[in-house]
This record gives sequence, structure tokens and C-alpha cells, in this order.
Amino acid sequence: MKKRRLSQNEEAIRGILIIIAFIVGLVFLRDILVKRGVSITMLTELDYINAAEYYMQKKYGEKFEGEYVYEDSVYVHPKSKPEWHVVVDFESEGGMTYFHDNYVGYLKKEELEKYIYELVKPIYGECKVYIEPHGFALDDSWSKDTDMRIYASKGDYNVNIFTNNSIEYIDTEFKSICQIFIDNKLESNVILATYITDSDLKKFQEKYIDMINNKRSFFYRIVAVYDNVEKRFIDIDILKGREDYANQE
Repeated sequence: MKKRRLSQNEEAIRGILIIIAFIVGLVFLRDILVKRGVSITMLTELDYINAAEYYMQKKYGEKFEGEYVYEDSVYVHPKSKPEWHVVVDFESEGGMTYFHDNYVGYLKKEELEKYIYELVKPIYGECKVYIEPHGFALDDSWSKDTDMRIYASKGDYNVNIFTNNSIEYIDTEFKSICQIFIDNKLESNVILATYITDSDLKKFQEKYIDMINNKRSFFYRIVAVYDNVEKRFIDIDILKGREDYANQE
């Protein structure tokens, strides 16, 4: 039987289908390669998210979910801790994309909080201590096995302390806290000590920090900034909370 010759329209349609199949296959292949960590040119936001997820899983041995890309960073969280917003910075050079992250700050968070709590307890009593890792990439050689004291002395983080102490000695107490940090090589970028009521302290949780900051729901807050050159805390400042704070309940 003689084969029917394809018309020009049929040839054009077949050509278009071949091109579409090729593009779909290429996109699918790129997605697989990126997810497996193969270094290729990043084209889309999803490329960066997929590559960042793979980088973090390979480095820390746990699964991560990408959230979004902002400027030169991908925000991700470990599946076990969706409330942690980890920053993965990226840079491209010579056709290669490199990643740097701040996850060690989250891994050492609880241990460092307990350590600082024991140091400040003689002054602030049964207080609450929270570490806030900064959104800057840390040393690439750091891992989940990095010693907490190394991170404490060289990491980027803030320390929030909540106490129900009397404000009578607020300045003296805080200067003692700053000296304790210096003596123990705790190079926190900022120390914040916030004075709140007994009832607020008992029920206080980390998730309330932004709320009390925005509403100024405290008696006083005293703050100091660490000077990395002079190796001491400077710019001590006291902020008064809302006038009606004590009567809010």
C-alpha cells in the first residue's frame, strides 16, 4: 500500500508537537537535575528553591520545604519545625551556584537558651530566655555537630530576656548581665531585658514577643548593643512601656 504523504499543515503540526515535547522534557529534566544538586544555570525561582532544599537536606540530613525567594536568599524551614524560617543565601559564579545558610543558629538555639538562663538566673530569677538567630549566613564549615560555645562566641543572634524583677535596680542588674556575657564570650549582637508582670511571665511564650513589642506591653525594656571592635556592650538604652500596662488585666 502506498503511504499517504503528509500535507504541509500536518507537517507543521507534527513539528510543533515535537518542539513542545522537547521543551516539556527539558523542563522536566532540569527539575530533576536541580533537585539532585546538579550545578546548572538557575532560571526560575523554583530552581533556587529546589536547589536550596537539596543543599540543606544533603548538609544536615533532614528534609526541608522551601517558602519563597527574596533578593539573594531562599527562605526554607525543616519539615519538623515549620515555625523556623531559615535563610539560605545564594551566589552565582562561573556558571555555578553556591549556597550558605544560618541553620546552625536554630540547631543550637535551645542549648544556648538553657546555658544563658543558668548564667542570668542569679540576677533575674525564674526568667525566660529566647535566642533569635539573625538572617545572615554563618561559617560554611559549621554543621549540626558544631559546638554550641563556638556559635555563641561567633554567631549572629539576639538575646531576649523576660523578668518579673523590680525595676529599682534595672540599670545595675543589666550592667552585671552584660559583664557575664563578656566573661563567657557570649557575643550576642543585642541583649534585651524586658520587665513584665508575674502573671505575664508565667504564661509567656516565645510567639508573644512580637505582640508585646508592637503593643509595648511591659514596664520597661533595657537594651545594649555589642561592639565587635571594642569587645563590649555599648549604647545602653531604657524604653518605657505603656502607661496602663499594669492595669491591662
